[in-house]
Amino acid sequence: MDFPGRREDDEAASLILSEFKLAGLALEPLELERFLLLDRTLRRLSDRLDLTRIKSPRAIVVKHYLDSVLAAGLMEPKGVLMDLGSGAGFPGLPMAIMRPGWRILLAEPRRRRLEFMEEVIDLLGLQNVEVFPHKVTASFPGQVESIVARDFGTAADILALAATILPPGGRVYLMKGRGADRELDLASSLPSWGEFEYRADDSYALGTERLARRLITLVRGGPLAKRHALLPRRRVTEIASPMNPRFKAWLKLLDGRNIRKAGEAIASGGKMVPELLARGQANSLLAIRKSDYEELDVPEGIEIFHLRPEIFVQLDIFGTGPPLLVIPAPAPAPWDPAAPPAPGVSLFVPFQDPANVGAVIRSAAALGAGVVLLREAANPFHPKALRASGPAIFQTAVMSGPPLAELPAIDGLFALSARGRDIRSFTPPRSLGLVLGLEGPGLDRLFGPDRRLAIPMRPGVESLNAAAAAAIAMALVRSDDFGDDDKP
Repeated sequence: MDFPGRREDDEAASLILSEFKLAGLALEPLELERFLLLDRTLRRLSDRLDLTRIKSPRAIVVKHYLDSVLAAGLMEPKGVLMDLGSGAGFPGLPMAIMRPGWRILLAEPRRRRLEFMEEVIDLLGLQNVEVFPHKVTASFPGQVESIVARDFGTAADILALAATILPPGGRVYLMKGRGADRELDLASSLPSWGEFEYRADDSYALGTERLARRLITLVRGGPLAKRHALLPRRRVTEIASPMNPRFKAWLKLLDGRNIRKAGEAIASGGKMVPELLARGQANSLLAIRKSDYEELDVPEGIEIFHLRPEIFVQLDIFGTGPPLLVIPAPAPAPWDPAAPPAPGVSLFVPFQDPANVGAVIRSAAALGAGVVLLREAANPFHPKALRASGPAIFQTAVMSGPPLAELPAIDGLFALSARGRDIRSFTPPRSLGLVLGLEGPGLDRLFGPDRRLAIPMRPGVESLNAAAAAAIAMALVRSDDFGDDDKP
């Protein structure tokens, strides 16, 4: 959306969009237009009305707009939400822009700030905002069910006031920085603390400097309040720099050779991630926002990391979005040719394309076959292999075998080749080993004509994709066709 006019507006639009994108947030055209109008009016009136001590355009976007919006993403207010001591309208005005369904009351007694807020509300056409132009006291005449406070005294001051004006079930949201623990320690010794249940404590960070922020949620009239130090909190580790050792180690997992060394891999996808979490097949969860893990059932013991969006995308090579999982990638058990073969089909796979390896594993899991990865094969936990296999990597037996050229000549071992006999006329032995060819060399030099099976194809079609051929072969060799002996 274009906003004709002053160069400052173009620069402001670029700054707002870039900082919001950095925080993993996208703005609709109307939202951006309203933030631009708010920003233009703030710049025009700030000095005359003494609206904010923050002067840097970037700092205004980060500390006023973004702080307010990120806090809103962690809140679920009931009824009317009062912005207590709103000042120049923060956090209330940005919250009103991003949450048009909320009813917000900006409580501010200072005339110059009221002048600014009323102009902005009219200019932006905000229908969900009202102003209370007085100091809020215990005799507050209105009715609110939620309070948010950013720069309104200490936690003790806010809770003492909230205890007099909030009904049972009313919510208090405290937007705080690094000094929050000391404030809460002092507040917990006051009588008003017993009026509130300590409900949540969420951390987030602002801008490239990763300014630490917290949103503390308390509810009036719940069980006797818990001291915040005793409230169990989920450990979430922030990673902002691409030089972080953990991040650099994860980057290496995009290469199959490093997966073998680390014993870990990275999985992605809206379907795969919840399934692997449910199976307990995860070591760490990588997110860029709180909802990435709060909306999932993340078992205890799995580490959670918040990554900056610009470094997260370096790991998200398929663009599936957050979260990603760091999962265990155990080395397959070795295949023993001397051991009694398992009944059914086992696929011997030399594919060097990880996507084909993953596709074969998925088909094998669906059709009840085992997989022996030959020495040439790509790592089954390579990102491309996992993308193709999905959770099937943990749903079928996968073993490691010798190089293709060193496969021993054991009973029941057949090659899939275009120059073999029609697989439909083949009666498989009780244990069938089906060797799949490399993309290029083929298998004819290793297997005689009596040990080759072919999928019938129309004339003129030279070959099938290796992974597709394996799936077709498994489907054609039905489990109820298996005999008792090796019948060449």
